[in-house]
Amino acid sequence: MRERKILLILLAGLALSVAATAAEIRGTVVGTGQNPIEGAVVLHRSSGAKTETDAEGRFALTVPDSDRFRIEVIHPDHYESEYLLTRKDLDRRVILGLVPLIQKREEILVTALRYPEASLKVPAAASVIESGALSETRAPNITEGLQNVPGVDAIGSGGFSLVPTVRGLARRRVLYLVDGARVESDRRTGPNASFVHPETIGRIEVLRSASSVFYGSDAIGGVIHLMTRSPSFREGLHGRLRAAYGTVNREKGAGLEFEGAKGATGFLFSFQAVDAEDYHSPLGRALQSYFTQGNLLAKVVHKTDKREIEAGFLGARGKDIGKPLRTSDVNPTRYPRENHNLFQLGWKEKELGSGGELRFKAFANPNFLETDRETIADYRTTEEYALTESTEYGAQVSYAKTWEDVIRLEGGVDFFGRAGAGAFNRYTSFDETGAVTGTVEEHPFTGGRRTDLGAFLSADFFKVRGLDLLGGLRWDVIRQRALPLGAEAVEQSDKTQTTGFFALSYALSPDLTAFANVSKAYRVPSLNELFYTGISGRGYVVGNPSLVPETSFNLDGGLKLLGRRFFAGLYGFRYEIEDMIERYRVDATTRTYGNIEKGRVQGLEFELDYSVMPGWKVFGNVAALSGRSVLSGDPLNDIPPLSLHVGTKVWVRHLSAELSGTFRLRKRSPGPDEVEIAGSEILNLRAGYRWSSLEIFMTLANIFDATYLARPDPDAVEEPGRNLKVGFVYSF
Repeated sequence: MRERKILLILLAGLALSVAATAAEIRGTVVGTGQNPIEGAVVLHRSSGAKTETDAEGRFALTVPDSDRFRIEVIHPDHYESEYLLTRKDLDRRVILGLVPLIQKREEILVTALRYPEASLKVPAAASVIESGALSETRAPNITEGLQNVPGVDAIGSGGFSLVPTVRGLARRRVLYLVDGARVESDRRTGPNASFVHPETIGRIEVLRSASSVFYGSDAIGGVIHLMTRSPSFREGLHGRLRAAYGTVNREKGAGLEFEGAKGATGFLFSFQAVDAEDYHSPLGRALQSYFTQGNLLAKVVHKTDKREIEAGFLGARGKDIGKPLRTSDVNPTRYPRENHNLFQLGWKEKELGSGGELRFKAFANPNFLETDRETIADYRTTEEYALTESTEYGAQVSYAKTWEDVIRLEGGVDFFGRAGAGAFNRYTSFDETGAVTGTVEEHPFTGGRRTDLGAFLSADFFKVRGLDLLGGLRWDVIRQRALPLGAEAVEQSDKTQTTGFFALSYALSPDLTAFANVSKAYRVPSLNELFYTGISGRGYVVGNPSLVPETSFNLDGGLKLLGRRFFAGLYGFRYEIEDMIERYRVDATTRTYGNIEKGRVQGLEFELDYSVMPGWKVFGNVAALSGRSVLSGDPLNDIPPLSLHVGTKVWVRHLSAELSGTFRLRKRSPGPDEVEIAGSEILNLRAGYRWSSLEIFMTLANIFDATYLARPDPDAVEEPGRNLKVGFVYSF
């Protein structure tokens, strides 16, 4: 009997000892839209302790006490994730986020309607690229990171300074936003966001529908909205260290990021840099394809239940960005310096009055771009230098309110301006000894200025179950002025524009949604298109002050099918653009702009994402477009040939691998400033190993070292050959 009492006392003491050295982790598992995930397994593998989340995504897990806890979260519809928690984390309920296998299940779009909405309900074709997916591409710039989005392509001769196109529309017909701030560029091809490094991006929303009602000029083809990284509001100091190397051009990339939070205030600091030499195609070296670039992002966010205040700075410095051309051996061209300084301030009041929301944003971006072009015979005979600069600035104020869960009204005013816009050109000639024989300097235009004041009102009606009706109107006043070279007086352009749209989406079944929209959009010619005559990245350009704004009538529709483990989307569109501005060749080295009566762009897109089983999915998309002048029937510029992108991805715990291919048909109907190109078939491989705080990655692009031209640009050079890129990301 006595022995039995002693045994019970020993067992009780052991239980008390274990309890004393045990710890309880309480938390919530959520998806990308902060939606709770039920039935997720939360596992502490070293001890075998595990539990499941309830209907609200909550869990409580008892584990042996330690300074650090390695927790795994597993759910059949999401990527398996691992988290490293510290003893400090036990003082609060931790939030563990999972990424869904089918991203569309939890996608929330902001850009399309200027407020958060589930992507399935948005009456437009749109794509969201989260930071993780963007990082997996290991692209050095945004254009390359978007190449697998349905309907997205690129224009340009090659290299770092390519410009994205959406549904065959480019050259300022696609609006670029960085955290809601409009981005302009003095590169002649159109707005360019290559100065934003992909590692500084939290997510990208690509809206493939006209949206002038919310954003004014330049949104005929849609919007590409870059949203920079924000603090995660984890207590303490955290960070990431990144390094990468690519073989095809000796690309060297590095980055360092810090973030932290104290109470309701969080901060983030990120520096990213990349440097590359000329790349090699299977035919040899692509001259002038080198580049160097650095990004600095600093952001402070104060967030409560009723208020959000955000201040940020995004600085970018580009250096020796080459422009590869077929004539680079005799006309080497580069951008010696590119400089952007984007300052932003945002304020959101969430509970103003009786439940309304007031938003305010202001920004300024002083920037400049240098272009240098030489002519080489037996020696350097000429050098041409150009500098374009301006300060872009703007402000937006809007108020929105929902009544009785029936209708949401939003109205606002926004302003965009460019000040101090001007250009300087210098032409220098040399003799065979390198001595200067002559210099000519000129200012193609000075005192360039643009102001755009717009007011809009939209209504979203969702009283009828499954039906969502959306409509809006906008009115703009746009003024542009400059003093061109040789002019006796300032030339000015004053325009007013009224735009509108109507859209609907309807849930045909719990899994199938149909949408359609009709809209009017517009684009005013830029200061450079109107007034700049001089040096460009590929020769000379002649401005045309007689250009008139483009206006478009847009029809868009589609079907979205979303199941537990698959998504499929089918979209059709037709855009008719009055007074379309096209680029023409005057001679081999000179281009200019002119209006045509009407251009028509139409096409179909299809995308599919299917998770066959946990750990394996297949995906793909195809786009078929056509674009012609309505009057003459001649092909338009920038319309890509039919392209197909397909791939498959597998992952087993910490290891993942993806094989994808892009297949393009021959370009048989080039535009007025294009040439025919052959079709191409390209295969790429990615692999990664993620364990705890360390991620190691490898990409093998153009596996079979194919020789091909990606764009029907007459100056384009062959694309890079086989490229092995390796690197790591360490989180701390």
